[in-house]
Amino acid sequence: MNERASLAVLLPLRLLVAAILLLEGYQKFMGGWLHGDPLSRITQTWLDAGRAYHFFLPVLKSAHAHPKIFGVLITLGELTVGLSMFLGALTRLGAFLGMLLLGSIAAASGQNLAPPGNALLMAAVMLTFLFAPPGRVLGLDQSLRNRLPRWMV
Repeated sequence: MNERASLAVLLPLRLLVAAILLLEGYQKFMGGWLHGDPLSRITQTWLDAGRAYHFFLPVLKSAHAHPKIFGVLITLGELTVGLSMFLGALTRLGAFLGMLLLGSIAAASGQNLAPPGNALLMAAVMLTFLFAPPGRVLGLDQSLRNRLPRWMV
């Protein structure tokens, strides 16, 4: 079995992750996250609940103190990583950034393996995409493969 055949199994998962991130990013874009108010309310809820992982608490407090900056970063991050997965372009780089973004959300909200919340699960999927880049099947990574460093595609 060649590499493309084994990576083809990841195509539906790549498109599902892309759809989720693009929808979440679009909802945040339309929901005022670029102005910071929704993020400020959410971070306050997370701080009040005390569920954030201890090692991530300084980042959560920083996000709460600067909601506009972090709101823009989260919104544009979800849209960018979602677009990367949808197009199959720079999927290793997109998976790394997505893993950081989703892992940060999981740590800040105190998510564990039980529902609700899917950020931890999606971060694990991104880790899989980091080692097995799915953009080489029906994605732009196949044509970019010989032009860019291997760690990007």
